Amino acid sequence: MSAVKSALVPIIIIKEIFDQKRELERILSKHQVNEPEEIEKGIEEGKLPEHPSYEDYLSALALRNNLEELKKLARDLIREI
Repeated sequence: MSAVKSALVPIIIIKEIFDQKRELERILSKHQVNEPEEIEKGIEEGKLPEHPSYEDYLSALALRNNLEELKKLARDLIREI
């Protein structure tokens, strides 16, 4: 990997963390919850409509998982420095 590409990787990872965290927060605040599972619970209890709430639930789960992986990558990069 070239030095330029190597230097850009941490910046890209950090940007992705911020972007995905912002999107996760948008989805959670839309449903006035703190965790994706609360969206699913709201659907099951009939407090939230199934559509588009279920899609938001799945997106929130994926975003949370992506954030965990991106944070691991960032920690690994910091250890290398």
